[in-house]
Amino acid sequence: MTDDDHRVLDLILAATFDGVEPLPAQSRSVQVVGRCTCGCPSIDLAVTVDAPRAVRVDGLVPVELNIAPLAEEPPGQVILFVRDGELSYLELVFYEDRPPTGWPASDRLSLVSIDR
Repeated sequence: MTDDDHRVLDLILAATFDGVEPLPAQSRSVQVVGRCTCGCPSIDLAVTVDAPRAVRVDGLVPVELNIAPLAEEPPGQVILFVRDGELSYLELVFYEDRPPTGWPASDRLSLVSIDR
């Protein structure tokens, strides 16, 4: 993972939500096993075999990072998925024709809970 990948993942995992406890430990050994083909920074993740598993989190985690838009661009989000107790996908959601090529700066990201 790049430093930027870790930075964004760590921002989401700084949240408090039911079942988050094993996920920061997983993030220390997670590997990127794929990247989105559109050119955005979204990444497929794989956790090492010996990392603790989350038992109360599956699918979309209940927090996201809202992206403050620059100039005329629309807002966006960064969301995180867990599958079978493991970090699986970190996604940048954007609403433009051209995908952003990197993660937004930290000062443009705000952590929010999402209702599901």
